[in-house]
Amino acid sequence: MSKNKRWLAIVNLLSGSGRCGRDWEHIARILYAHGIDFDTVFTGYRFHAIELAKRAIVEDGYRNLIAIGGDGTIHEVANGILLQQEVPSTEVRLGVIPVGTGNDWIRSYGIPREYEKAVEVVATGKEFVQDVAKGTYINRKGEPESRYCVNISGAGLDAAVNLKVCQMKDKGKNGKFAYMSQLAKSVLSYRSCKMCVRVDGVNEAKGLIMSTSVGIGQFNGSGMWQLPNSVADDGLLDVTVIETMSIPRILTVVGRLFDGKIYSVKRVHNYKGRTVEFLADEVREVEIDGEALGTTPATFTIEDKRLKIIVP
Repeated sequence: MSKNKRWLAIVNLLSGSGRCGRDWEHIARILYAHGIDFDTVFTGYRFHAIELAKRAIVEDGYRNLIAIGGDGTIHEVANGILLQQEVPSTEVRLGVIPVGTGNDWIRSYGIPREYEKAVEVVATGKEFVQDVAKGTYINRKGEPESRYCVNISGAGLDAAVNLKVCQMKDKGKNGKFAYMSQLAKSVLSYRSCKMCVRVDGVNEAKGLIMSTSVGIGQFNGSGMWQLPNSVADDGLLDVTVIETMSIPRILTVVGRLFDGKIYSVKRVHNYKGRTVEFLADEVREVEIDGEALGTTPATFTIEDKRLKIIVP
């Protein structure tokens, strides 16, 4: 089919604790007012946006997609673009109207949260092609599975928190409070295990490790600055490794997660490489872009300049 020049808005009405559903008509009016010629599809279940994006590209010929929702919606639409094999991923443009609770992916690019300004970015912004990471892990059936990371992924404490948050979302409970409450509970109960973090084949970190993060973007967890040195198109993955700490110590340094000075904390380490492996003596949860998808062992490999996005 010939290329479809219209935009396709892939809308998750449940994003932002239902705010997307309440605001959708207003967002649509702003899109029309800026002269954006678009069609609309709505997600109906978890990971539906992956299927919708694939179908839009392969069957319907769309080359311009807008993800309207939160970080999970962006993750799904981006994976639809990257997982389909009929069209080079860089022939598809991805715009974003953020309506989530965390809105972490947009922070690295300065995409505004205000609907009017976000639509202006889609209408007049420039193209930027970011790297992505292909993550391979063990899924819930005990089988190897792969998904693309376009922001931040990890194993350990953060992933355990994300599993609980995803379970809460499935029950209709969402929002920043849900994440922060589960984080607080998990910090109190989480037990570190021996892990090995291997970067480009070298064992960089080994021992009792509480949390690991790897990715392309800089922020996750509703504004935590987990990878402050990350550059989205440098051909490298950034890695943060946090060794086990006592609860009093965690409480004294937690502010460093929000001010970009996390690497000033002892027992927190930063590495860069093209391939990162997380190996653990005990099974540990793995999350990709905030989605609790499986468990260790996990491997992340950079793929240079694969996702074309619209930025200010």
